[in-house]
Amino acid sequence: MAISKIEISDMILAGNLFDEDGYDAGKSAENLAELKGNIIIDHLEGLYPGVEICADIAIQMEAGRPRPLEVLVYNEQNEKNQQEANAILKQLSEKIAEGTADYSWAVKLA
Repeated sequence: MAISKIEISDMILAGNLFDEDGYDAGKSAENLAELKGNIIIDHLEGLYPGVEICADIAIQMEAGRPRPLEVLVYNEQNEKNQQEANAILKQLSEKIAEGTADYSWAVKLA
């Protein structure tokens, strides 16, 4: 069955981003959210042209228990496809880890 829609949701906990002082957690979280969103959209649009893709990256300023990336995949009958969702989750987790590892998104305080 063909995929008609892919929904991705993630949450960045700004309070968990750094173990040391000297960084602007708010601006860093915004940069990270934008970078993650771009990685997700670019990857999925390349693999699934014409499929509706929704990516929601929320930011919470406090620290807390991390929430894993969530992937929902729907077919043309609006039924969930968990097998495809699991495969996409694995791919995106790897792409995001690679794309964010250099901390280019981090903003140091002046």
